[in-house]
Amino acid sequence: MNKISIIIPILNEADIIENLLKHLLQNSSEELISEIIIVDGGSTDGSQKKISGFKNVRLLNSEKGRAVQMNFGAKNAKENILYFLHADSLPPNRFDQAIINEILKLYIF
Repeated sequence: MNKISIIIPILNEADIIENLLKHLLQNSSEELISEIIIVDGGSTDGSQKKISGFKNVRLLNSEKGRAVQMNFGAKNAKENILYFLHADSLPPNRFDQAIINEILKLYIF
């Protein structure tokens, strides 16, 4: 079964990261989301502490730079379906099923 790795690059997102993580967990399925990876580019505002309260979220540290962080997250992802999000994004309910449905359409002839 296809599963999704969500990758979120951050830098000083303490004010919004908890809201995003709660939203992702409430609006997706554990059966479809394998992991949520946060890639921090050197936050100094307490972002890492807020993320540590979520047991199913992996926190990685990399050099600063959105592309650098996204690439680092992709290299460390377990799954072959990667979903990149900005920290201020709130995808719709069941976004994970929508992604899987679109991927499956590509492989059905």
